[in-house]
Amino acid sequence: MSIPRNMNPAEPDFDLFSSPFYLIAHVDFKYHEDLDRVMQKYEVDRTTYRLLSVLLAVGLENIKVICEHALVKRSTGSRAIDRMLERGWVRTESNEEDYRSTTVELTAEGKKIAGMLRQSTSKQLERAADGLTAAELKQLASILRRMTENLGRLQIE
Repeated sequence: MSIPRNMNPAEPDFDLFSSPFYLIAHVDFKYHEDLDRVMQKYEVDRTTYRLLSVLLAVGLENIKVICEHALVKRSTGSRAIDRMLERGWVRTESNEEDYRSTTVELTAEGKKIAGMLRQSTSKQLERAADGLTAAELKQLASILRRMTENLGRLQIE
């Protein structure tokens, strides 16, 4: 694998503005900037949004797994799930064999809120993908998935 010199931070002709991670960070920032405005309408924070999205995708699941998928610390996720429980968006059940393990699933109200948020993010994707083909979007998702897998198994030091 040969990294283009202008994308390699160790090279003298490195161009920060061509760096994949710089560009990914900007896409993420702009996405969340818009998302924050939408979430305010529903009184939802980013952690809750991530948990709702994961729960909508996976259904009934262990809180540890949900937090891993949502990219939140378990303690942060647990507090957010407690708030979602108070709002009637989720139901939880303790594992009888392992009291430390709790499963979570969306209620009908939680699915409704998650679905409304998903509609808003769909509009963002349409705007972000303007001018891209379906094949390009699939390729982008494949590349990002592969980079995530690589970073998950390789240590830099």
